[in-house]
Amino acid sequence: MATDHEDNELIDRFLNGDEQAFNLLVRKHQDFVYNVSRKITGNHEDAIEAAQRVFIKLYDQLSSFNKAAAFSTWLYRVATNESLNLLRSMRVKRWFGFDETKKDFRDTAANPFEALVEDEKKERLERVLQTLPDRQRTVFVLRMSEGLTYEEISGILGVSTGSLKASFFHAVKKITKALEDIYEKL
Repeated sequence: MATDHEDNELIDRFLNGDEQAFNLLVRKHQDFVYNVSRKITGNHEDAIEAAQRVFIKLYDQLSSFNKAAAFSTWLYRVATNESLNLLRSMRVKRWFGFDETKKDFRDTAANPFEALVEDEKKERLERVLQTLPDRQRTVFVLRMSEGLTYEEISGILGVSTGSLKASFFHAVKKITKALEDIYEKL
């Protein structure tokens, strides 16, 4: 795949001292990393922080990347793990009373009623996603939002596909139950 070849070329350049190659790698993948992080953490500010952590880790550990594997798979794994680590650290902060209030900015549609309904659906889904266990939420996000196969997710998380299918099934069941009433009202 051309992308893997391009990524490997940028990695080689960076490892040989070309800092600009790392900047190109970041620009190439920053939207992807943000989107994965956003879907796992549930809000913009945490996604930005997780993405920053991903690229710091990438900078420090790029030499350990095995080019026999796809860079995108490795990047998924790092983005997923950093997002989950951030959520865990936030839980610890909340436990000790160090929680911060965060705002989420949303796009507005041309029709205010449609925008309100869409915002309510998104907000509700984000709240439901945050109630799921980490693995269920991660599998759901990677499968539904990112369109990954169970095999790809298995490579990222290092978990059997059977276990992932079970986690996905339970996540869908919980989400469907939690969102039933919002669709009945519409």
